[in-house]
Formats: sequence, C-alpha cells, structure tokens
Amino acid sequence: MFDERSRYAHLSTRELETADGRKIVYVRRRLIPPGASYLEAARHTVTDSDRLDLITYRGLGVPTAFWQVADANSAMHPETLTEQAGELLVIPLPRHAGGDL
Repeated sequence: MFDERSRYAHLSTRELETADGRKIVYVRRRLIPPGASYLEAARHTVTDSDRLDLITYRGLGVPTAFWQVADANSAMHPETLTEQAGELLVIPLPRHAGGDL
C-alpha cells in the first residue's frame, strides 16, 4: 500500500463499514515518540537557503524521509523547521515507524 520508506509503511489498516454498506479502509494513527527519545546522528544549523528535503538527503540519504527530522524535532508542520536561519536541527539515526531502517 505504501513505499517501504514511508512513515505509514508498517502501520496496520482498519476497515469501516458505512450505513449504506460501503467499506472504507484506512491506516491506523501513527503514534510519534517525543523528540527527545530519538537517537541523534548529527545536528544541522539552518541557513537562509536550506530545504528540508536536502537536509534530509545529506543527513539520512533519503530526501523523502523528511518526516524523521520533523519527528525528532517535535515539528507538527515540517516546513517550519527551515523558516528561521540559525535554528539547530537534530538529524536522527534513520528509522521507520516500526523500528530501524
């Protein structure tokens, strides 16, 4: 259903049957550990020209794993991580929702 590196890849699905008999399949909620619980691989100081996908590529080797940096920095909205130059970001050890990559 999802790419192996997706934050949703290892979550189970549920099914909801509506009153008219339609079945809706959905992914269960992803519970995010507190940012402080992530193991730190590196730190990155944000510059004016930084993009989160490029930071993630340099730090984790996968630009689409931006959500790991967002989770490790307790960011609800990933785009806020690069709004302020000088901000210090934690680059976590790579992982997926079910454990290590």
